[in-house]
Amino acid sequence: MSSESLSNTESSRTDSTQCVECDTSDSATDSLNSLIDGITDKNCVEDCMEVKCSLADECTACEDPVKKGSKSICCNAVSQCVWGVLLLLISIGGFIFTPLDLMLWEKLNMRPGFPPYEWWADPPDEVKLRVYVFNVTNHERFLSGLDEKMDVREIGPVVYLEKLIHSNIHFNENSTLTYTARRYPIFLPGENSIDLNATLVVPNLAILGIASYLHDANYLVRTGFRLLVNSHGSKLFVKKTIYEYLWEYREPVLDTSKSLVPGLVPVSNMGMLARIYSDFTDDVTVKVGHQWGDRSFFQIDEFRGHPQLPGYDPDVCPDRLYGSTEGVMYQQRLTKQDILLYWRKTVCKVMPLYFDEEITVDNVPVYRYNLSESVFERTSNGTDCYDTVPSLPPGLSDGSKCYFDFPMVVSYPHFYTGHPPKDAYVTGLQPDRFKHNSYVVVEPLTGTPFHSVARMQSNLRIHELSGFSYEYQKFSNLVLPLFWAEYNQEGLPPHISKTIYFMTVILPPVSYLVLTLTFLTGSYFLAKHLYIHQLSNETVNALLHFKSKNTSKSDCKSLKYENEIFIKPLTVSR
Repeated sequence: MSSESLSNTESSRTDSTQCVECDTSDSATDSLNSLIDGITDKNCVEDCMEVKCSLADECTACEDPVKKGSKSICCNAVSQCVWGVLLLLISIGGFIFTPLDLMLWEKLNMRPGFPPYEWWADPPDEVKLRVYVFNVTNHERFLSGLDEKMDVREIGPVVYLEKLIHSNIHFNENSTLTYTARRYPIFLPGENSIDLNATLVVPNLAILGIASYLHDANYLVRTGFRLLVNSHGSKLFVKKTIYEYLWEYREPVLDTSKSLVPGLVPVSNMGMLARIYSDFTDDVTVKVGHQWGDRSFFQIDEFRGHPQLPGYDPDVCPDRLYGSTEGVMYQQRLTKQDILLYWRKTVCKVMPLYFDEEITVDNVPVYRYNLSESVFERTSNGTDCYDTVPSLPPGLSDGSKCYFDFPMVVSYPHFYTGHPPKDAYVTGLQPDRFKHNSYVVVEPLTGTPFHSVARMQSNLRIHELSGFSYEYQKFSNLVLPLFWAEYNQEGLPPHISKTIYFMTVILPPVSYLVLTLTFLTGSYFLAKHLYIHQLSNETVNALLHFKSKNTSKSDCKSLKYENEIFIKPLTVSR
């Protein structure tokens, strides 16, 4: 073999050895490409790119090295870590303060333009007023002494829509809201089967009321009153149409008495509903805002500019309007231990309602609170604001302070609680707890009333009339039922009930699902990049160790191989 041929063989073996060594190092040389000199094999560079892609999970950007600088921000490791932290913070904050909490928190402000304010400012026409009157069936037998008691028969209902208007709305600096509430009834012909022109026989309220007011007056005053009644030919029982009894109850003796003694007879029309709605425009101040919180939300702070009951001396009567509402809204986050305080001027008393049961209305879980059946009982602690002199029997509450000191007393319809006994004063009453009790159904989280029924009876309290003639004395110490009324909020408009349904039934589980997915997504982003970062560090350390070991072995093998070739004797073929 010639020397030229030997030289080519040695060169070929050397190149072959180097290529083999490169192949054996495989992907280990890829991550340390900048540290390896003399390796320019194209396959090795391609292997390097593939390994980098698998580590960073960014193959689409790695496949083309030219696009490495134009990675989308969603694939960027730093961006994904930031998003992971944000999502975790959002989910944790959402579990602590849920979307429903945010909505209830916002409702406390009652901001104009938001649904809670708009629903309250323009309340839906959902309250029906049903009025029942009493007709005396034996007035002649009673006056003649044949019957000891009057017998009455209930007639009704006469149905009205009670319209409520809120105006003059003003937000005060002390986190209260002042407004004017006006109520008036609208007759509903389509819902009435009672003929308003039908005739009733009823006690003459004008004569008996004034006589009861003058029961302890001196003889000259009582005599003058009897002469006045006789001059007008007034009777102790009168015939009135249902409409007159409710709206146009007028007597000649009223006009004369009003002109003679205006303080004794401030009005000339004693129609039942006419008296109630003649002065049903009230200035009310309620508590709103975060300062008061859920427990005091929309509770009355002042009524007609005062915190106490209208007409009552605050030094004598300790009862206040504090904590009560008009029933349009109640406090938020109600519990079964809460006592709802309801204020209605026609009753002239703050009335407590207690939890009864949990039910479902329009697919919404709600609480039913019943009016206490002992609300009109007498108290023995010396602070009974609703008693008179002489004292009223249990089951009756003085309402004269809200009716120009006219001797009106309030009770449950038909005396259904047994206090006083149903036949104590008249016969013919038919008490029924289901028909005559009062209650409210409230969604506990928002304090929104879904349904409420308030039923009260107005009665004429007649004092001892022994100073008058025999006919008058037959009415002594009687409590005569005049009429009873039912205020019935019959549900909510669909747009309000559906919104409450979404807030309280749909929103909480959906919120927890979304927040859980948000938490898992944020955790995935962070865990993914922490794992990749750790894996990259371990791979680099392994590659550094592997490269260092293989490089030394490769160098030794190459040197040994070259040395062997160099010292090996040449055999020249002949």
